[in-house]
Amino acid sequence: MAGSTLPLTWRYPPVDVARGAKISEIVATAYGSLEAYGYHGLEIIQCLAERRAGGETGVQAVQTFEGPHVWRAIANGTISRALVEAATSRRRHSLGKSGEPLESVVKDPVLVVITYRDGLRAGLLWASNLIDFTGAWRDANSGKIESALFWTQEARPFMHFTYLVKGIEQMMQTGKPAWPVERTLLVTGVLNAYFVSKKETDRRVDTPWLDVKYQSAWDWHQLPSPPPGRPIPGQ
Repeated sequence: MAGSTLPLTWRYPPVDVARGAKISEIVATAYGSLEAYGYHGLEIIQCLAERRAGGETGVQAVQTFEGPHVWRAIANGTISRALVEAATSRRRHSLGKSGEPLESVVKDPVLVVITYRDGLRAGLLWASNLIDFTGAWRDANSGKIESALFWTQEARPFMHFTYLVKGIEQMMQTGKPAWPVERTLLVTGVLNAYFVSKKETDRRVDTPWLDVKYQSAWDWHQLPSPPPGRPIPGQ
């Protein structure tokens, strides 16, 4: 058992990809450390992607863009601006004045573009000042976009971790993982590939070793309201 708390945590509004839905694109946002917190953003993408029609097919390629190249890639349609805006609209923390374009307010952006073997495309937009985890996705048939804030309790008792522990307990009691371990395997491989791409000046990295196929029976459910947050000593 491994992985992030982000697939398990509260979502506002409480939405998910319908199992077996045909989706064409996913976008998630992350902040903090590009490695540690970028990983959480990738798990948001993967917990949504694995529910699509046909299940998980694996990742074909990964490419990283930085700075002005991020906005150029979005302008060129590499990743849908509508999905980027849907995802960032769910953040709790204001980036600037209302109506200001993202290009003016997002600091040090990095965009990771993931191309899946069945044609699904996903983007992780990371920036040091986004301060929220969010996700958005588009239905391939209707074109409808849905999005949500993936909320974590950034105060004691950090209740989102409770549900990670509950998953571990479930595995110990049943002998079966509470969610797919393949999710963690695939996300870790994508994380490695996007740092290779970043080091090699945004080169597209083909990933034949990420031929990871699986079907997920795991379902997300909105959690009970968390207890009131208590201050962190020294902060």
